[in-house]
Amino acid sequence: MSGRIIYTIEARCRDCYRCLRNCPVNAISVMNGQASVDESLCIVCGNCLKECPQNAKQYRNDIEKVKRLVSQFNTAVSIAPSYPAFFEEWECNRLASVLRKLGFKFIAETSVTATDVAVESIEYYRGNDKSLLSSACPSLVNYIEKHQPQLTDFLAPILSPMTASAVKIKSELGMSWKVVFIGPCVAKKEEAERPESEGLVDAVLTFEELYDWLKEESIDFKNYEESNFDQRSGGYSRLYPLTGGMIKTALANADNLNEEIHYVCGWEEIKDSLTEIPKKKSFVEPLMCRMGCINGPGVIGDAAIFERKRKVIDSFKKKSNALNCDERRPFTGKITRSFKRVNKVAIEKHDVEEIIKILNQKGIMTEEDELNCGACGFDTCRENAEAVLNKKIELESCIPYMRRLAEQRTDKIIETSPNGIVILDSELNVLHMNEAFKKFFVCGNALLGKKISHLMDPEPFVRLKDGANPIIELTEEHKKYNLICHQILYKLPEEEQYVGIFVDITSTILNEEKLNTMRRKVVEQARELLEHQMIMAQNLTRFLGESTAKGEELVEQLLQLSREEKKQNPAKGNEWIWENYSAK
Repeated sequence: MSGRIIYTIEARCRDCYRCLRNCPVNAISVMNGQASVDESLCIVCGNCLKECPQNAKQYRNDIEKVKRLVSQFNTAVSIAPSYPAFFEEWECNRLASVLRKLGFKFIAETSVTATDVAVESIEYYRGNDKSLLSSACPSLVNYIEKHQPQLTDFLAPILSPMTASAVKIKSELGMSWKVVFIGPCVAKKEEAERPESEGLVDAVLTFEELYDWLKEESIDFKNYEESNFDQRSGGYSRLYPLTGGMIKTALANADNLNEEIHYVCGWEEIKDSLTEIPKKKSFVEPLMCRMGCINGPGVIGDAAIFERKRKVIDSFKKKSNALNCDERRPFTGKITRSFKRVNKVAIEKHDVEEIIKILNQKGIMTEEDELNCGACGFDTCRENAEAVLNKKIELESCIPYMRRLAEQRTDKIIETSPNGIVILDSELNVLHMNEAFKKFFVCGNALLGKKISHLMDPEPFVRLKDGANPIIELTEEHKKYNLICHQILYKLPEEEQYVGIFVDITSTILNEEKLNTMRRKVVEQARELLEHQMIMAQNLTRFLGESTAKGEELVEQLLQLSREEKKQNPAKGNEWIWENYSAK
């Protein structure tokens, strides 16, 4: 074995449960928000690959392995008959040249051996007295072996076209050659590792991997000429990838009115048909992918599935009469195969009491509460509970349970909110009040069903009901309750209900009034202080003026004395004045 085929990139896994819901065999486990694939249950159908919105589910990439093969050995490639669905006609005509450029030395169409497989399967069915399931689809084989081992004997013991093609190539070229299969199916990677494929199919690529490889090598079909496959097919085997294609290949005249011959595709049809297999002899061609192999998990392009079907049919019409088709040569080599008869994967069973306990945890108290909606990926609530007990999934996988949790959390938020919340019906009757609202307006549950006007002026709600504005915001005083509220009122149009949110701002308003009073007092005191300072300044100015006038008068007197002294005693001059002034 070369490692697991399908795996999860944890960094991309976003706890969406989509892969779990779409896995037909419940092979997905989701714990701690991370999905993982249980290989013991996985049938490699690829549903999870196609359904994962985050591309967290990936399959093993074998490009490097194939590169080593083509560089070290003579390597042949067998390409699935569905290839016309994914390439334009002109590209199909150049595909062989492109594959040779990649290093392949022998190019074969897998449908070359599809006729042998189809004919051998029908002949085996006719030679036995029991029903028969075609074994060409590896996912179907995986399902029977792992989940319905009692049906193993109904599988056609015939090689698939892929393995039969490898047998044909190596029988003609030699066992030293390596064979690579390219197709739309991820399960073929696992089939190539089965005991009957050992030494035959050396590697498998999907069309998606082939496309990536071509991009990596910068190979453009336009730069290559048309060329033929080394082994090519014609006839109805080119329809093999479509639903009913195998039957048409073996029985060209087969029609839908044959009650013994059936073809089914998609999980639901297969599951239904398997219940009838043991009851009445019939041949069933089952393909796990809806509409057949043209819708596998490893396809490329975004063309609609009916467009893919049309392209395959057009290719059949144009090449069905191709000359020198190798499918006309007799098949040489062993074409039979065997299957593993393994014990069905044991899933631990639990007592009813344990299951009931899990159901109760999810709010399922009676049988009527068991919705069995299947949204979790399990058919019944009890199967889901079993998976929880087996630690495959968590309680959160149940969507109704998560919805109830969300509703409970919402209710808890409303009930514990410090803001008053009321919900009214279309006639403005009270439907619900939280505890804060009851406390604000001194009321109880007796008010339920009564008009809001019993508590307050309904005018804002009436305006909301009659107006075009879906929301009204206002501040209102409810004097009766010594309450001032900032109110947000809005509509719930779909429910025809009205919600009111009341924020108590009474203390805020009162504090604002106190603050305004203090502001007024401070302003008044500041004004008084300013007036006092102005009076003081005026007085100081007056006092300074008077002092200045007296000083000027004194100086004038001194000057007058000086003049008189000079007259009386010219020799002494001004000294007398200053001596007398100093003495004073």
